Amino acid sequence: MKTTIPYIDNPQDSQRPFELEAELQSSMPGLLRQVKSRLHAPSYLDARWLLGLAVGRDSPVFGHESLILTAAQAANLDALIAQRNSGYPISRMRGKREFYSLCFYLNDHTLDPRPDSECLLDAALDYTRSAAFDTQALSCLDLGTGSGCLLLSLLSALPKTSGIGVDLAPLAVSQARANAAQLGLADRAQFICSDWFEEVEGSFDLVLANPPYISTGDSTLARDVADYDPSLALFAGADGLVAYAELLPQIPARLTSEGRLFLEIGAEQTNAVKKLAEQAGLQLYAVRPDLAGQDRCLIFGKK
Repeated sequence: MKTTIPYIDNPQDSQRPFELEAELQSSMPGLLRQVKSRLHAPSYLDARWLLGLAVGRDSPVFGHESLILTAAQAANLDALIAQRNSGYPISRMRGKREFYSLCFYLNDHTLDPRPDSECLLDAALDYTRSAAFDTQALSCLDLGTGSGCLLLSLLSALPKTSGIGVDLAPLAVSQARANAAQLGLADRAQFICSDWFEEVEGSFDLVLANPPYISTGDSTLARDVADYDPSLALFAGADGLVAYAELLPQIPARLTSEGRLFLEIGAEQTNAVKKLAEQAGLQLYAVRPDLAGQDRCLIFGKK
């Protein structure tokens, strides 16, 4: 039996539920297989999300559910499949992303947070538990804050701590402020538009940084990153090291005596970034891997 989704041609019926063919009406897995088969990069999870979004939900469907799509919802599904086939991420369709168990809203000027960056937070929180900070309030700085996901996740875990997030993009700063408000953290988080430390004063116990580190000639970058994340947050010259070379010399003067920098790096950049940091007067204390086991977070302090 054919498993295509029928349409209603009469515009007056555009909101009227219509009957799926019997095979799909009784089998959500069959409908999911159909959606998956239309994706250029077949993904069962993407199919579940696209169906959920098509019917107006911010959640994926499950195989045991029963759906009767209206013509408008079927048209929504077609449009969403076309968007996904162009590389448009599910998170940007939703307008938000979960990160470190919190929800962060996105716009075109914010990087889409990814799970690998969570290792920076794990490392920072481990350090606060191991260092001689006791229960004192800490000062934190997030360089290249984007959606504010790193700073706000840290503040959520450290209720006595406050911090500053900086970004060069004004609309990223606006989004970070909005995220702080919706998470109830606006009283402890300040967001400013700044070129690294240009508008920042003082020194900090914890500095988090996820600067751009992708080579401008990188042809392996996934489309959902290259086409939809802001280039300002991605690319750092032919070798991917331009941002590190600019940023690292400014760090020692901005760390407290026991302060630490938690720096995200790209694959195979450990040695190059370590060399730049040592030249800037920093000492490497530890390397933390991401979910794939690759070096992702370098932890530095003053020499």
